[in-house]
Amino acid sequence: MPTVELLSITPNATDLIKTACSMPYGKDISDKVLQGIIASGHTSVLEHAVASFHVKCSVRVLGQITRHRFLSFTVKSARARAFNAFVHPRGKTPLITNEGDYSYELDAYRGALDAGLPFEEAAYWLPQGVETEFVVTGNFREWLHYLGLRLCKRAMPEHQKLAREIFKILKREVPQVFDRKILKCGDCPERSCSFK
Repeated sequence: MPTVELLSITPNATDLIKTACSMPYGKDISDKVLQGIIASGHTSVLEHAVASFHVKCSVRVLGQITRHRFLSFTVKSARARAFNAFVHPRGKTPLITNEGDYSYELDAYRGALDAGLPFEEAAYWLPQGVETEFVVTGNFREWLHYLGLRLCKRAMPEHQKLAREIFKILKREVPQVFDRKILKCGDCPERSCSFK
């Protein structure tokens, strides 16, 4: 299962966002009005607040999450560090570890390291299920966009679990912004979706 730890979040994020909302019309903004503003699609005010997370997941999910180009990433280096564990594709307990029955999955990688190849070259033998870690930062507007896509039933199971963990934290920290149902299957424009 991917793990998520909140590293930093804008202090008093709701107050900051409400202040931004009040600029166009000079009015005080209630929680209910704020939720209406967000629901109506006026989400630029969410760009003033940010959250950063420490994430552990598979390289496969890393490849997907980095497609969200408005998030910022600093990733574990394959040049300077070894990789030793795998992630179960359905997000359960790690399926394979370097101490497990299936350690042969890392044999080619370890063999390359033993032969003297540097980490960055040995990394060519790493499977996509290997565990990596990174720090990711995004403003609330981008987190809202990300969650709408990755909480979807069409997202791969591990990535759905990662999105649910991020959502739980954001909902706990800033319920005025992240308290509504992010996934709206009925409103989804994706025509190929079989979950409607």
